[in-house]
Amino acid sequence: MGPARKRISLTLVTTLSLWCVLAFGLLRSPPQNILSWDTFGYHLYLPATLIHHDPGLHDPIWVKDAVATYNSSGSLYQISKLPDDDRWVMKYPVGLAMLWSPFFVAGHFAAGMCGAPQDGFSPPYQWALIIGSLLYMLVGLLVLRKVLRAFFTEAVTAATLALVVAGTNYFHQAIQGTGMPHVFLFTLGAGVLWQSIQWHRSGRRRHALITGALLGLLVVSRPSEIVWVFIPLLIGLPEAGSGRQHVRTLWSRRKHLVLMAATAALVCLPQLIYWKWMTGQWLYMSYNNPGEGFEFLHPYVGEVLFSFRKGWYIYTPLMLVATLGIFLVRRYAVGMRWSVIAFFVINLYVVSSWSCWWYADSFSQRALVQSYPLMALPLGAALCWLKEQRVHWMIPGVVVLLLLTGFNLFQTHQSNHGLIHTSRMTWPAYKAVFGTMTAPANFNELLSVERSYTGEEGSPDLSRYKRRKLVAMHFDMVADGSDPGVRDTSAFAGGGAFLLQQGRDFSPGWRTTWEELTHCHHVWLEVSCRVQRPWMVPRRCSRSSPPSSTTATVMRTPHAMPSWTRLLPASGSVCPCGT
Repeated sequence: MGPARKRISLTLVTTLSLWCVLAFGLLRSPPQNILSWDTFGYHLYLPATLIHHDPGLHDPIWVKDAVATYNSSGSLYQISKLPDDDRWVMKYPVGLAMLWSPFFVAGHFAAGMCGAPQDGFSPPYQWALIIGSLLYMLVGLLVLRKVLRAFFTEAVTAATLALVVAGTNYFHQAIQGTGMPHVFLFTLGAGVLWQSIQWHRSGRRRHALITGALLGLLVVSRPSEIVWVFIPLLIGLPEAGSGRQHVRTLWSRRKHLVLMAATAALVCLPQLIYWKWMTGQWLYMSYNNPGEGFEFLHPYVGEVLFSFRKGWYIYTPLMLVATLGIFLVRRYAVGMRWSVIAFFVINLYVVSSWSCWWYADSFSQRALVQSYPLMALPLGAALCWLKEQRVHWMIPGVVVLLLLTGFNLFQTHQSNHGLIHTSRMTWPAYKAVFGTMTAPANFNELLSVERSYTGEEGSPDLSRYKRRKLVAMHFDMVADGSDPGVRDTSAFAGGGAFLLQQGRDFSPGWRTTWEELTHCHHVWLEVSCRVQRPWMVPRRCSRSSPPSSTTATVMRTPHAMPSWTRLLPASGSVCPCGT
């Protein structure tokens, strides 16, 4: 019993120690408002349903009040109004709200006991979510420990756990991105992996049931996580030769597969009912921001892996070791090879196909954090291989792993202090701060364009732009008295204007392609127009107000605009970036 207890305590102590480090980092400097930005959107289901009894948001005033009171978001992008309806639909899926609901209820009672506002957003609710995050974090690490012990020794398991936590952006996400879905998805993914292994080895129905429930929670939390379905289907697929025996095994367990699918569908049912009730559709694309969506024909794989803006292998280089370890899974994690390969390839493709492939503000690729329970297997396989090498190869290998872990922690520290920008990094900026904690005076100029999250861009530094006049449009009436919607294209030909009225709500537009505008990654458009509007005045006076001038500036990017842009009827100029 002595050696067994010693082996068990090694991985358990490692797991608990890692969790304590994460908890200390989170509690030492807790988020000022964890219920903000995307987290605000994931959370909205709970106060809408349990406090206001209005999941349809017929009266969203309380949402706007919460944003104003707690400074939760620069704009209310988390909900969108349905056309010809007074209801607002939630942008984000309901899964995280389901995971958070016990802690929301606890926070609600705590708010009542301590006299805090029971509005769903006050400090007791926020602390309840922080505590819930820590508990889910602990469960995820404990389950991953079980997964690794199914294939590796105590020493390799402990080392792999330490590398996953300290050597990847899981560390940053667990502390700085607490309210985001990725750490919770990490735990669910580890659960799917463990239960799938148990189901494959024992063939028990309860493991199929739990696997289905966890798969449902993954999908209803982030629909792209449906890629996890390949884990229970491909575990145990023969390494060589025909897979007929594997197919026969799955067929013999077809009732379990049906149970698994039915359980997953049942877990997803609240989301489907919500969409059907709100929109009349069982499936609804709630991510309706212009230019946002999947680009499956043009995935950004190179950018996701190697760009200095958010390259996975640049900012989490330990995952390059894990990727190479996929070739060793066949030897050290028997039965997991094809599930690892299928998941890695398809998941990378799906993540890379999202139009905002850098996933806004984060350190490294946050959308890949939830894949780390599976990537821990090839990483552990790489450690097993290294352990078998001669000393003069093993020692340099261990040193490299330690350096990569230290490099991750250092870059995390840089990110926390603004030296690695969370969305605007470039090669010149990366080179300027590499290995240092001091940013050069011109650091902001080395970053990519700053995109506003509030819609209030302000004015850029125009000295960095080249200005040129783009178009001038003047809508004078034609002399023959024909349709006033027809415009004279000669500039300042007369004193008329384009008349807007019912049935003719917009002036004629002007179209061009992005390539004709600029060869750079963004432009700054300045648009001005003169507007004359009807005005209620005494009968003897003119019924039109004096012409007024309006100037608007707006920034557009290739992903935020279609192949053509429509400008206001007036004069405009474009400022392509100067490089």
